[in-house]
Amino acid sequence: MKTLQIIFLTVSLAGALSAYSRETNIRAITATEATVLVQAQEKARERALDAREAVLLKRRITTTAVVDLGDKKVILNRVPAEAAVQVAKTQRKEVHFDETIFSGIEVKEQKNLMLSGTIRDGISELWWQFEGYHYKVFVNANFLYFSGFDGDFEDEDTVYSVFPIMAGGNRRQSSDTGDAAEWQPTHADFTEGQIEYFVIKSSGVEAIDTEALKPIILMLESYRENHDEMRISYENMKKMQSARAAYLQANPPKKRDLIINSAPIDKSTHSSRR
Repeated sequence: MKTLQIIFLTVSLAGALSAYSRETNIRAITATEATVLVQAQEKARERALDAREAVLLKRRITTTAVVDLGDKKVILNRVPAEAAVQVAKTQRKEVHFDETIFSGIEVKEQKNLMLSGTIRDGISELWWQFEGYHYKVFVNANFLYFSGFDGDFEDEDTVYSVFPIMAGGNRRQSSDTGDAAEWQPTHADFTEGQIEYFVIKSSGVEAIDTEALKPIILMLESYRENHDEMRISYENMKKMQSARAAYLQANPPKKRDLIINSAPIDKSTHSSRR
């Protein structure tokens, strides 16, 4: 029998989702819409690059050096220095800083968290370190939905900046949690309609430190409150990624040389900007 410590976050997910879904303004896009958006974005990008190259080549070029890198060239152009720009001296003004506006404001402690995870069938396996010990949980929440979201989660005392590295599929993470690391929960192990997580006891830890779980709980609270928005945003992102990959395969970007214009320093211009 595997040695586990089980903790439940007993919050009704279904009720929170139905209430939030009426408020979100994010709309799911279709694959066709993603294709149209990608086409517009990529064409606009190519036009912007064409315009930038035109501006660089429009300058009066005095000398040119070319470095051939095989797949592209680096073109080094020497151009005349720009005319000196007279900068008007601004009148100096004294700024009085009122420190009293910050009196009574409490600064929260800042903590960083590197969070890794593997998601299988909507169940997330998460692992991280806290004060030198390894922690691992299984939770019936899809942490892939955190892709592209602000990584700051805070309570009344602390702001946690979380840097999640999530992967889907069947990859198994090796850890030092012993035999318990081989145990994989299924949806049948969780209560339907609840967000719950299993804490896997890490080697070297006599008791689970609740401080280590705080950022995970904050992320789950955010997941509960913003689930619909997160899911739609993630699904839209995946559709855009697929559409962009297909578009670029059918329409490879124009091969471009790297154009660099350099000019000698104009001493009058340089001195006028001091």
